[in-house]
Amino acid sequence: MKNCAIVCEYNPFHLGHKYQFDEVCRLGADNIFCMMSGSFVQSGLPAFCDKTIRAECAIKCGATAVIELPTVYATASAQIFAEGALKIISEIKNITHIAMGAVSDSSYILELSEIKTKHTDRFNSLLRAYLEKGISYNPASTAALAELYNELHPDKSSVETVLTDPNNILCIEYISAINKFAPHIEPIIIKRIGVAHNDKEARDGYISATAIRELEHNGQFEKAQSFIPVNFDKIKIARDAHAPDISAYKKIALFALKSSDTQYISRLRNCSEGLEYLLKSVCNSLDFDGIVSYVAGKRYSKKRILRLFLDIVLGIDKQATSKRFCTRLLACDKGLDFTLLPDCVKTNNTSIKNAASADTEISSILRYDEKATALYNTISRIDGDYYNYSLIKA
Repeated sequence: MKNCAIVCEYNPFHLGHKYQFDEVCRLGADNIFCMMSGSFVQSGLPAFCDKTIRAECAIKCGATAVIELPTVYATASAQIFAEGALKIISEIKNITHIAMGAVSDSSYILELSEIKTKHTDRFNSLLRAYLEKGISYNPASTAALAELYNELHPDKSSVETVLTDPNNILCIEYISAINKFAPHIEPIIIKRIGVAHNDKEARDGYISATAIRELEHNGQFEKAQSFIPVNFDKIKIARDAHAPDISAYKKIALFALKSSDTQYISRLRNCSEGLEYLLKSVCNSLDFDGIVSYVAGKRYSKKRILRLFLDIVLGIDKQATSKRFCTRLLACDKGLDFTLLPDCVKTNNTSIKNAASADTEISSILRYDEKATALYNTISRIDGDYYNYSLIKA
């Protein structure tokens, strides 16, 4: 193994993430490149703490470099999230592997990924059939893939439970994206130990990021200290002074919905099937949480509606993920060979601005990162903008 990539959020960084690093190093990686979300994460909500701290945690625990995944991908569905990361990873020189964490055995993950890649027409046909029954997209996609798997492997047990775990689903999308963008890269599936993605209790010395956030929300962050290997004090200080004001964000998002017309909403990344009319029909009678619960209960996943709210605030349209982009190297160790980095990854503000000024597509995608940073800093009481950032070397 030469260079290995990991797609991540580190929201926040914990012992399970360090375990993944340790396993990748044990398998012989020369360098570990992390593609990490910035100000907002895949749920469409603000990150637990600033990307500076999260990137530094990764470097201190073994990463060679942390690259920011642009907002248009970091806050997207599992498929687009994975494909955005692979667009960067596939251009890293001498990249040979991508490591990913799963709850289920790797054999199921690999088989499901192969099926989704090689039997696209049949999968899409089954998906449409489930959607026509009024089932929301995520459950419909799960049911379609499970049915297809059972058709092709009638001698094996059902895989419905495999497809209910977010880590497993991401692994399937990562491998599908590898097949699409970089078939020379080999996936490494590292079985998650201790706890599952959304477990609220510690087990076998590990705790989930969800549980850590819950402890902090309940004023019990000190109980998480033993599960956070580095920067605990820095994270605590940052949360005390600059925790994102979720209530303020929800008010901003609700204002954005109320002040947007249906034509604008219909052009956005997560809007389809007349969803704009449903949102507008309740925006003056329900608050943010009420709208999410009401609309998600109709046909859509909660995360999709949360992401659509962020689309409304930032203006992320349906064409965004097809455009050229550049991004930032957030952090690196002092021994990084910078020649390994793709052309789209910039190491300083001048290079970012020059790339944007020379290409209107890059400029338009960068604008979402600038707006996301401005929004995050506003609700977190942090001074400065996207360009108030210096490369971290540790």
